[in-house]
Amino acid sequence: MDGKTYSQVNTAISVREASFLTPQQYEELLQTADAASRSQLLQGTVYALDTDALSNLNAIEQVLMGQLMAEYAWAFDISPDAQLPSLFTLRYTYHNLKVLLKQKATDLSLEHLLLPAGPYSLEILEHLTAAFSAEHCPDWMLEEVLATWQEYEDYQDLRVLEIGMDLAYFKHLKRLGRSLDNAALKTWVDVSIDCYNAVTAKRAVDLHKPHSFMKQLLSDEGSLTAAEWIALAERGDFLSWFSQVNPLDYDVDLRLYEEKMRTQSLTAVELEYLADLLQVKLLAAAQFETDGPLPLARYLLGRELEVKNLRLILTGLDNQLPLSAIKERMRPIYGQD
Repeated sequence: MDGKTYSQVNTAISVREASFLTPQQYEELLQTADAASRSQLLQGTVYALDTDALSNLNAIEQVLMGQLMAEYAWAFDISPDAQLPSLFTLRYTYHNLKVLLKQKATDLSLEHLLLPAGPYSLEILEHLTAAFSAEHCPDWMLEEVLATWQEYEDYQDLRVLEIGMDLAYFKHLKRLGRSLDNAALKTWVDVSIDCYNAVTAKRAVDLHKPHSFMKQLLSDEGSLTAAEWIALAERGDFLSWFSQVNPLDYDVDLRLYEEKMRTQSLTAVELEYLADLLQVKLLAAAQFETDGPLPLARYLLGRELEVKNLRLILTGLDNQLPLSAIKERMRPIYGQD
């Protein structure tokens, strides 16, 4: 561990927390009338964007993701255990594998979509997908990539690459969770996978998708089978699932969602918010921990949600979405848990 300790990490976090946007700053952004006003508000933050950039979705994304990638680089540099930041960067590893496999399938140049985050460098992932070699990563990663590629060759459908890498991500996440010596983080992984399945089933049922379509998307790593998720969503009986997996039985902030489940009035948007809220609250105890991995996990989740919120606000305002629609979709704000 090169002498690194979580107490050192947590001291550094207490300094870096000052750069998080506050609820007041979010509200001021929401009330801005034009890009010039938004640019002025952002100049004092780590997400500085000029007026022209705020009218360019690619420029917004580049700044937001650039800052997030820098946070992850810092986390890997300072963390005593690379598995902790890997919990959060794993989604980008599998995003990159999707991009590289699509590039292989189409001969298009997609390098601009790659995101440099995680324990596996872009060079390692490029080698994995180009040569189908696990020289620098686990054999089971290669097995997932090979199985997905073979299925793509059978069906010649790019969606196979998307779905295959999404499901491989959850398998990897589950494996990583089992290897962690921390009950809260293991629970966080389990709840994250279950919430993905719940949201996916809910959205698919709302859109009247066939069972065959739903089964392709649902992860086998959750607490229910694909058939059980589908039946639950069709009945609207999310409370029976939630009451079994909710690790925060007495949290008053969750009662509204439990009541909506009871009356079967919970929307997909509310279920998505609940998924993030649960993740935040599971790590909330970290604010009182001085020597352990949870403060770093909480910090990185906070950065992820901050980027989600800023992307939503900046693109939503540029597209003149109603403020009510933007606020409905905003995620929990760091420090407000």
